[in-house]
Amino acid sequence: MRTLYVGLLVVASASLLSACASTNTIRDVPKIDPEKIEVPALSALPKRDINLQIVDARSASVKEQSLELQAEVERATSRALTRTGIAVTGLSNNALTITVQDYATEKFQEGCVKINGALLIPKKAKLSSDATSCYEMKTPGGRLMSSDITKAYEEALTLVFKNLDQALGKLQTM
Repeated sequence: MRTLYVGLLVVASASLLSACASTNTIRDVPKIDPEKIEVPALSALPKRDINLQIVDARSASVKEQSLELQAEVERATSRALTRTGIAVTGLSNNALTITVQDYATEKFQEGCVKINGALLIPKKAKLSSDATSCYEMKTPGGRLMSSDITKAYEEALTLVFKNLDQALGKLQTM
């Protein structure tokens, strides 16, 4: 009888873990929290405004919801920039293009994203930053249990902005 209880406990625990572990992958549209995108001051950015464009450069096999993805990345990125005091407007000469790409490694396939940020400041600089991020939970045997593409987007966008801020800082000291 004791073995039956232990067996049921293991099955119940596994069921709870799988219920808690959601899987959203590179194929899905993330629900990005703008508060989790850390945008540094970008103090060397002239005029404190930017023209933002989002490009979906993922492969065709994962690109079913391209317009929705672009809208979500634009919404979250715009709010994160605005929170930092940078106005997002189509009239700005400063241009930021965020390009989303799918990304995979030998071990991580579904919960990875690569983001490139290209910042053009007319007559001053053209800067670029790449960041990749993966969020996957796997069994000890390597089988995918869950992935969280939303966290991967939030981390990759944060890294892009940190790298652009560092590059802007170096321009300012030259």
